[in-house]
Amino acid sequence: MPLQDRVAAALVLLYAQPLTRITRLTIDDALREDGEVQIRLGDPPSPVPEPFAGMPHRPQIPRR
Repeated sequence: MPLQDRVAAALVLLYAQPLTRITRLTIDDALREDGEVQIRLGDPPSPVPEPFAGMPHRPQIPRR
């Protein structure tokens, strides 16, 4: 399964967000602050647990 699809599936499962919301996310919505990965689904951004925290920052995901 392509990495982009795995990231989308993990976000749907972890955060119970509709797929339409997940598909609107960009790489800029994945934040790294103070050594913690967060995803901007609202305000404030939500922390991403390991092992999923490394997925959004991998270079294979094209920027939108």
